[in-house]
Formats: sequence, C-alpha cells, structure tokens
Amino acid sequence: MAGERRFIPFRYKLWVMLFVIVCLTASILGFFQYLNLRMNLENNFEQNRRLIHDRVLNMLSTADYVNILYEKPIETDAREILDKVKTDYEATKKLDMDLSSYVMDKSNFRLYVIDSNNVVVATTDETDLGLDFSTWTDFAAHLDEIRAGGTFSTSRVSLSINEGNLTKYCYLPSSDGKYIFETGTVIENKDYLVNVELDNFENKIIEENSFVDSIILYDYQGVAYKKDKDGNNIQISDTNRTYFEQALHSMESIKNTGVYNNKEAYYDYIPYEIMGASGANERNVVEIIYNDQEVKTSLHKNLGIIIVGVLAAAVISAWIGSYMARRITKPVEEITEGVKRVADGNLTYEFNYQNNDEFYILGNQFNTMLAEIRKLLEERYQFEKNLQNKNKEIYEQKEEITALYEETTALNEELEKILKQNLSSYFETVRALANAIDEKDSYTGGHCERVMAYSTIIATELGLSQQELDDLRFGSILHDIGKIGISEYILNKDGKLTPEEYDEIKKHPEKGNYILKDLNFLHNCRRIINEHHERIDGKGYPKGLSGDDIYYLAKIVCVADAFDAMTSSRPYRKNALSKEEAMKELLKNKGVQFDETVVDAFIRYLKSEGNKGSF
Repeated sequence: MAGERRFIPFRYKLWVMLFVIVCLTASILGFFQYLNLRMNLENNFEQNRRLIHDRVLNMLSTADYVNILYEKPIETDAREILDKVKTDYEATKKLDMDLSSYVMDKSNFRLYVIDSNNVVVATTDETDLGLDFSTWTDFAAHLDEIRAGGTFSTSRVSLSINEGNLTKYCYLPSSDGKYIFETGTVIENKDYLVNVELDNFENKIIEENSFVDSIILYDYQGVAYKKDKDGNNIQISDTNRTYFEQALHSMESIKNTGVYNNKEAYYDYIPYEIMGASGANERNVVEIIYNDQEVKTSLHKNLGIIIVGVLAAAVISAWIGSYMARRITKPVEEITEGVKRVADGNLTYEFNYQNNDEFYILGNQFNTMLAEIRKLLEERYQFEKNLQNKNKEIYEQKEEITALYEETTALNEELEKILKQNLSSYFETVRALANAIDEKDSYTGGHCERVMAYSTIIATELGLSQQELDDLRFGSILHDIGKIGISEYILNKDGKLTPEEYDEIKKHPEKGNYILKDLNFLHNCRRIINEHHERIDGKGYPKGLSGDDIYYLAKIVCVADAFDAMTSSRPYRKNALSKEEAMKELLKNKGVQFDETVVDAFIRYLKSEGNKGSF
C-alpha cells in the first residue's frame, strides 16, 4: 500500500543495537588506552631528554677537567718561551728576532707578536700574519685587559680563527705596552683524551641512544668544536641562532622544535661555562637534537593493536549479537503474531511460552488480557443497552439543567456587581479619609487626589496589573493619612520647622500604618503608606530602607508625591516649581532619592505629545 512504512523486525534492531554498543565501548576504551599510552610515551621521552641533558653536562665537565690537566704542561712551556722573547725584546726594543728559533724544538707551538692596534705584526705562522683582532670586539677587549695587567696570562682552549683548531693560547705583554707576545698550541689527539675531547665527547651517547640525532658543542660565536666532512668547523644555523644566543646570555636551557634531516626534531640549547675560562670564550652552548621516531613507532604499533582489537570485538559482537537477538526476540515474535491474529478478530488465540523469564509473565498477561477483552466486550454490549436508557433520561433532564445554569449565571453576575459596588464604597470611604487629611493641612488641598492620579499614570506606563492598580489607588490617596495624628500647628506652620517638629512630621508614615492596621483589605496599601518616604540611597524614613528593599508601589507614590509637592505652594516654598523645573529635579535625584524605572516612566509620559500642558 502506498505510504505504508517498511517493516523492520525487532531482531535486526536489537542486533544492531548490541553491535553498536559493543563497538562503541571497545572504541572508547581503545581511545582512552591510546591517549594513556601516548601520554606515558611522551613523559618517558621528556624524562629521557632530562637524563641526556644531565649526562651531557657530566661528560662535558669531565672532558673539560681532563683538558685542564692536559693544558698545565703547555702553560709551563709557553711561559718559558714568552719570557725569553720578552727578555730579548727588552734588550734591543726591536722585533728583528727570529721567532722560529724560540719554538724550534716544539713543533706544535706557534709564536705571535700583536701590536697596540691588535694586529699580528710577526708570527711563525705566515697564514696569520696581518690578522686584525679589532674586528672581534670581545677578544680585542680581552687583549686590552692583558696589556693593562702587564703579566703572563692564559685562557682556556678556544678555536683558532683561520683553521678552527682547538688551541691553547698564552700571552705576555711587553713592559712598554707596545706588544703582546702570544703562543698558540694546537691540542692534538692523545690516547688518554679519547672520548673526553671537547669535539667528540658525545659519540658514546649518540651510539647508545637512538633517539639522539646530534650533540654539538659551540663556542661563544656559534662555531662548533666539531668539523664537518670537508674539514670545516660546523656553524650554528641562522634558524637556530636566536635560541643559541638566548641560552648563551641567560645561562638557562632553551627548548624548541624544528626540522633535522627532513624530519621533525626537538632541540635543546644547554649553556655551559668553561672551567677557569677568561676572556671572550667563557661560555659555550651544547646543541642536542632529538627525534621521536621511537615514540611514533610505538604509538603506531599500539594503535594497530587497538584497531585490530576493536575489529575483533566488532566481529565477535556481530556473531554473539545475532545469536542473542534470535534468542531474545523469539517470544517477541510469537507475541507479535498473536497481536496480529487478535487484530484480525481472533480473540481465542493463546500465547504458549514455557521459559521462566519476563516473557513467560508477559505471555500470561497477554492471555489474561484477551480473556478480559472478551469479558469487556460482553459488558460493553450490556452497557450500550443501559446507555440507551440513560440517554433517554438525560434528554428529559436537559431542560431542567439548562434552566439551572441560567439561574446560576444570573447570580454570578449579580454577585460581581455587588463586589464592584463594595469596592467603590470602600474607595469612596477612603477618599473621604483623604479629604479629611487635606482639610487639616491648608497647604495641601487636593494633594491626595493628585498623587493618586500621578501614581495611576505611572502604573499604567509600567503596565501593572489591575490588582496592583487597585492597591496603588488606595495606598496613594491614603499615603498621608498619618498626618491626622500630627498637630495642625506643625502642618500649617509658616516658616522652617524645628528639628523636633520635623521629627514629628516624619512619624506620619508609621502613624498611618497603625491607623489602618485592622483593615485586612488594605494590607498592601499599608506598605505603601509606611514606605513612601524611603529613599533609594537609604537616607529616607521611617526605617531607612534602600534599593530593592523598598516596596515597588511605594516607589511610585514617592515620585508622584514629590512631583505634586514641587508643583504646589507649601509653607517652606511659596512659589511652586513649573512642570519643567520639577522634571529636572526628578531626573537630578534619579537613582539617589527616586527609583530610576519609575522616574523614566513618569518623564516619558510628561514629555509625550498628547500630554503637553496637562499639568
């Protein structure tokens, strides 16, 4: 039939549900297992980086110390050579000496003479002749310190400028300060320096740790102690020079990521201070480059295991789900078959299921239901017969019920009319009380009526309910009823009130509240009367309430009362303010004395085109 829904057996739905639940559970567990494994591997990687960091510094310190021991005899020989050169120069004050004769028996020693401009003017190494050190500001400053000291000086090993060899330099200035005599001794590979030389101390670490790609020690200029395959000293790359300089100047390790051999790599720049060094090359930096291939390989391997596990769970869940779905849905299918037969009108069908589970109870309930349906059908037949008889009786009573309804409606209308008359009578009584107040105070004639009118206008602008409007009418017209208990002398006094008289006036809200205390229908009105002189800033009376603690209807009467007071003649102000002046005062005290929402609503009404000139 067109538009008929396609039938999907419950067994398939149950199988899909079981399959999805198992797969989803396995996937979630696998996902969290993967995250946990990844976190552990990353933590291990960071921990290994810290261990390599410490080991590198320890090995570098060892290499540095061993080199100090190796440099000691070099310093002794250098001092002897330089003393001879200086003595011969001091005798003649000339440089026409054969420098090679001083180092003839020491093939690894080179001798230099540096003038006051920091230029090499004589040397046993012709390649360094004319070398100008003034372009190396740090080293030039070190030479100036040597001249000023006037004594033998030596520095730790550093790299020679032209060849980049690890060299030990010693210095002795002439007495006249014109020259510095310098020896340079290349540190040659010795058997006892294997694995502790500054250019190969790291080899063992790299061999033992596959996640370490490179370890290079750079001097203060970013020139490595290690040379490349072409025999040139390795230079710090422009890309990483910023991190190198940060570590050099801050003496703190700097970490960053980059690319090494076209793969993602992690860089550590670790500062190291050469033992006993002086001059420019006091600080060096070790560059360690790590790879995370082991981490990624382990992650990929475990991810594969997790995926296989999820797929295996999916296959097993599919097989088990199919079996369980058939087992579980068999009684459901039997019940469905029974429902179809009953729908076709066969009420004699009975469900037959022997297992001791919920479906057994459901089958019994189904059979009981069918029996109950048969019973109900019989009762329905009897009921229809009785209903026909009842319909006849109801029709006969219809006219009587209609007449009774009309009578009740008339009574309700009469009662509503009486209630409105009572409310009107109450209000007229209240108005009489208000007029009595105005009669007592010669300056406030009609004040209560006007305050009620202004309050009603504000309430309408704010969209208050009818009940709120009724409470406001009673409360506003009676707001000054407490003045009945105030002396007429004080109320009509021409001139400024004394503090005692003003305190007496301030009692009228509480007196008004007390006067009406036994009138239950004026309960909300009493709050208006008692709080209409409270201020938003808490400086009002009689209780000093502030903000939201003040009854919101009392806030309306407060604004209406103040507006009428400002626009009417009073003992303390013979000349009433104009409407515009009173509006300015309301705005001036908005949020201080008066509620902002109430003032805005009243000002909006006063400024509207249809109400210009109304007051």
